[in-house]
Amino acid sequence: MIRASRVKSDRAAPNGGSDAEMGATTGVAQAMQLELAYQTTIEGKATVQVRGELDIATADQAYAYLRDVVDSQQGPVTMDLAGLTFCDAAGLGVLARVAGHAKRSGRSLKLTAARPSLLRIMRITGLDETFPELRSSALTMITLPRQATATPV
Repeated sequence: MIRASRVKSDRAAPNGGSDAEMGATTGVAQAMQLELAYQTTIEGKATVQVRGELDIATADQAYAYLRDVVDSQQGPVTMDLAGLTFCDAAGLGVLARVAGHAKRSGRSLKLTAARPSLLRIMRITGLDETFPELRSSALTMITLPRQATATPV
């Protein structure tokens, strides 16, 4: 289940609907897989808080929500990944697709607070080139190849 909302002067989804319309309630026994919420400052900067698992089960809804956030903003959008506990290949695809959409739309999208395990896989796949703000001196010390090379037999 995805829980998504916008926080400003009211709590509403990017399309103007309410949390309840987006199925934001969950039973105690059912764990929330992914929660997305964004807040816009007076200066027009938006920050999306990402909590939970960005994976094949949540990828399509997450992409649609993030694309809507990017489209609804005039200023830069930052995704705070501190609460992201798991990200599979589908989740990496969401990050790449949202980055491409933001670039085509002339918008700025940045990632912050990514965990070391996510940074490592982004480095291996080359996705870190899309988000240069994630590069650090610790990552440049990792000497893993970006892709495997085949040697002729």
